[in-house]
Amino acid sequence: MQLATRVADTTLIIQEGLGRKVADAINFSTMGLTGIIVAMIYGWELALVLLAVAPLVAGSGYWMIKAITAATQVGVDAYGEAGGIAQEALSNIRTVHVFNAMTSFALKYKAALAKTEAAGLKKGVAVGVGTGGMFFVIFCTYAIGMYYGAVKVADDQITGGRVLIIFFCIIMSSMALGQASPATQAIFAARAAAHGVYELIERESKIDATAASGKMLSSVRGEITLNNVSFAYPSRPDVRVCAGYSLTIPAGQKIALVGASGSGKSTIVSLLERFYDPLSGTVLLDDHDVKDLNLKWLRSQIGLVGQEPCLFQDSIANNIRHGKPDATLDEVIAAAKQANAYDFIMGFPDGLHTEVGDRGAQLSGGQKQRIAIARAIIKNPSILILDEATSALDTESEHIVQESLDRLVASGNRTTIIIAHRLSTIRNADRIVVLQAGRIAEDGTHDELVERPDGLYKALVDAQMKTSETTDDMFPVASGHNRLQHKPALTTEADAMASSIESASDTDASLPSGPVSIMRVWRLSQPEFLNLALGSLGALVNGAVFPIWGVLLTKSTVLFFRVDLGADTMLREASIWSGAYAALGANHQFAIACERLTSRIRAMCFDAMLRQDIGWFDDEKHSSGALTTRLATDSAAIRSMTAETLNAILVTLASVAVTIVIAFTQSWQMTLVILATFPTFMANGYIQSTKMSGGTGKDVNDGDTKAGALLSEAINSIRTVASFGLETTTNAKYLAYLQQSSVTDRKVGLHAGVAYGISQALMLLVLAFLFWFGGWLMLRGDLTFERMFMVLNPMFQCSTAVGMAIQSLGDVGKAKKAVQSIFGIIDRVPTINCAANDGLVLGDVKGELELHHVAFAYPSRPDAIIYKDYSLTVRAGQTLALVGGSGSGKSTAISLLERFYDPVSGAVFLDGHDLRSINVQSLRSHISIVSQEPVLFAGSIADNIATGKPGATKAEIEDAAKKASAHDFIMRFPNGYDTAVGDRGVQVSGGQKQRIAIARAIIRDPAVLLLDEATSALDTESERIVQASLDALLRQKRRTTVIVAHRLSTIRNADMIAVVHDGKVCELGTHDELVGLRDGMYAALVARQMTH
Repeated sequence: MQLATRVADTTLIIQEGLGRKVADAINFSTMGLTGIIVAMIYGWELALVLLAVAPLVAGSGYWMIKAITAATQVGVDAYGEAGGIAQEALSNIRTVHVFNAMTSFALKYKAALAKTEAAGLKKGVAVGVGTGGMFFVIFCTYAIGMYYGAVKVADDQITGGRVLIIFFCIIMSSMALGQASPATQAIFAARAAAHGVYELIERESKIDATAASGKMLSSVRGEITLNNVSFAYPSRPDVRVCAGYSLTIPAGQKIALVGASGSGKSTIVSLLERFYDPLSGTVLLDDHDVKDLNLKWLRSQIGLVGQEPCLFQDSIANNIRHGKPDATLDEVIAAAKQANAYDFIMGFPDGLHTEVGDRGAQLSGGQKQRIAIARAIIKNPSILILDEATSALDTESEHIVQESLDRLVASGNRTTIIIAHRLSTIRNADRIVVLQAGRIAEDGTHDELVERPDGLYKALVDAQMKTSETTDDMFPVASGHNRLQHKPALTTEADAMASSIESASDTDASLPSGPVSIMRVWRLSQPEFLNLALGSLGALVNGAVFPIWGVLLTKSTVLFFRVDLGADTMLREASIWSGAYAALGANHQFAIACERLTSRIRAMCFDAMLRQDIGWFDDEKHSSGALTTRLATDSAAIRSMTAETLNAILVTLASVAVTIVIAFTQSWQMTLVILATFPTFMANGYIQSTKMSGGTGKDVNDGDTKAGALLSEAINSIRTVASFGLETTTNAKYLAYLQQSSVTDRKVGLHAGVAYGISQALMLLVLAFLFWFGGWLMLRGDLTFERMFMVLNPMFQCSTAVGMAIQSLGDVGKAKKAVQSIFGIIDRVPTINCAANDGLVLGDVKGELELHHVAFAYPSRPDAIIYKDYSLTVRAGQTLALVGGSGSGKSTAISLLERFYDPVSGAVFLDGHDLRSINVQSLRSHISIVSQEPVLFAGSIADNIATGKPGATKAEIEDAAKKASAHDFIMRFPNGYDTAVGDRGVQVSGGQKQRIAIARAIIRDPAVLLLDEATSALDTESERIVQASLDALLRQKRRTTVIVAHRLSTIRNADMIAVVHDGKVCELGTHDELVGLRDGMYAALVARQMTH
């Protein structure tokens, strides 16, 4: 999770250090070097005296750069942690909402931001100390040089004119080097940030899918051999998943892998795909070690359909094409038909062009699975791996898809590996291999293995038969009276429904209509008022020091022939040295304000994101990747509008004000001429600022946001990217998004360069004119030499201060757009506010549920009507099962009961209360859900179970785990309940994840329990145990339970079964009542599953 965030954060720092900052550094450094060379030519002794303390200047600069580099790296690492937390929460927002974990994640995010803030403060101290120290040394140098120059003039070793040339060269050099300082800071900060990026870029992967090396076989038979393989995941090297594993699969054979959850079945798939290499032993394809084969070619020969299908945020057609990038539309359609997906796809208004949403969020589990199967079918691989490929499908779809897969397996000489919990789907396999504890325990055909009296496979078959043995009497004679309900067809036009939904969704005002006031941003910095006040004082002193120094410089210049006053002069100059420390105070105090403001805005924005309704996240613009990119970049950009801007303004005002006062007291004529040139400078500054910030327009922001979303998606789905060889395609798409920014940036860069060049040329022309005008006034007797330089020297020093202040500014134009973006999220009032305190707080909940004439479509697809006139009542303590085809709306009912969405018309009730009148957190605290695709968060197993009940004791956690049949496998881990599950639970198997998720639901002791395919990922034995635990849980306390299941044997004993079809409940009754209905849909489903 952290990787995508770190890329966004570090590339922003690198961009800052590689843009105009490089040109500024080169420009000003060259100017400084040229000044030194000219000074050496005109008087090397005086120049050397002035340069004698250069090592001290360099030393302070080196220390500053080193400190900035270290602080920047710490900040990048710290925000990587914070960004990872945000990414995890936003990509699993439904689970966060279900368990009311918004506050928990917000606190974790703030704690991680505190580390980022501390690193930023260290950076501010480094800049302040470094800048203050550098100018302290420079001022000391001036004082020493002035005295030495006067001595040289008195001894006739050098003329006063040469002293002036040397001094002006050194002054101009110092000005230039001073202006180069902020640019240098940015460059070295970028260097520090780039270290981690280049470390990743230059890292040589042990398994490199982009490498051109390796053999590519002219033909593939498909013979697979695993020879004495030992393996453990790198993150848990102490847990051996495979121990001395040997297996040979002849070419064209159909083999099934069977075993308990966590026995290593899916690990074999990872080794064949070369996601990992074995610790010892070899994996061979056609007698070639897979390590010797070209990896991209190898994976192109393998088609994988995984247990948890992963789709990308793109159209359905493009997702299918990931299996074959050059596939024609006809090929896509053919694959969709073969996977039994074409009909439901064409039911969408946009058909194959329908967007699937972030990680396929717009589709049901079964629909996602069928698209994943179509993606594998279109690949037409030599080796087909089906890892629970039909687990998410309803009975009818499973039957059809299984037939399609059987035809696919039968066509050509294709080696097939099937991993399945439902043994009925593998009984016709050529071989069945039973795994136990990382070894092959049994190997043979179905008939051979069931003949072994004490065999593991026979025990699995017997356990599964017990689950379905009650099907012998599934068809009792229908009684004359039953509770079967037939719902009439709805006459309302679909178009009118869509219009109503669109009208409802149009009420979302996610962005403010007008620009956000800068004062609102300032108000967020109110807690740092004292820091801002101190920083402002430091900035004013810092700005005033420069023109005053110009006065002292002039006074010293005219004393070149009065050596006797040299000591006094030096003492007077020394009195201003302390002014250098103003830079330290200003930088430190403003750094505090900046870092705290950035952290505060990030925290506010993340809080606002967490409280948004689920419909908001369905929009592709609000994918988890896009939102984390906003947190990383937009929040940081806003700082340019507050403390950084204030510092620049105050330094500029103080410096200009003091300069004008000094100038007017010396020569009103020259002062008026200087003031007359100010509009020119201001106009050029405005043009330059406008051009420099013009590249942060909407197109660029959209391109960067889309790129960040794609990167996050690719990293989160890296196995799918690797399996289908999408590295190059994904990279090209990523670069295309970045190109949107790049094209505009180049245009803006050209305009900015011209504007900058004009402003610099005008400045030099004005300076030349001022020297000419001053000379003309001197010839007329209206001005003395000393007075002329009492005007010019403060002005030179003023320009140094102003230049440094402007150089330190960020992109204000970008900051303004970032403010709009961030406050658009903060100000948005969600349609379902899970953070609101209003609404009815439930006490004792009986659990009576009712969906009353509900009409519904997802806000992101208002034309695709899910429910037309959906009515259903569940009495308190009753168990209701929802049955129907994949995509019929079973899981939608779960979403409405959890109040992820509100119906367009009709209402949903709990204990007679409309859900819209109940406090959202109170509602969800009485409901637990175990979904089809379990989501675990990074952390320990105990932490994940305790998510269901914050503050749960160890005994409660263990008790919940025992009820979910998870305690035993947890205790087999070396760290037990403290075992880290990894990012998105990758360190545990699918079945283990599901049992932890069940424990998380059980520990809450909810009044309403929602089981959305809760046991679909479990092997037969685990399913039997967990089902028994769930049944016992229901018996212990009569709680309302809604079950969504494809396996009808798991819902036979439900109090009520509702068959959903075409957006309505078309059959309702008990199992016995429904199977007794001739031509009934449920009876047909049961018959289909029995024959299957």
